[in-house]
Amino acid sequence: MLHLMDLPALVLIALVAAITLWALLDCVRTPAERVRFVPKLLWLLFLLNGSVCAALLWTYFGKKPIADTAKGPIQRTEPFAQAR
Repeated sequence: MLHLMDLPALVLIALVAAITLWALLDCVRTPAERVRFVPKLLWLLFLLNGSVCAALLWTYFGKKPIADTAKGPIQRTEPFAQAR
């Protein structure tokens, strides 16, 4: 039987699992060119450890921002290019 006192612990466990799963899927979907500091496989192994710390590290330090991977500044196309 589930007690009302167990509910906060279950919510916390579900939140930790969701954050870790999100970070793991994000790492898998991220191209290798955007991964920073260590190889993608090492990030995946670190995330599979299942810690929230690993998920937060991946989120903030694991991948380059999209703007850093572009060849140059983003060029706007029609009709935005005419608005001056």
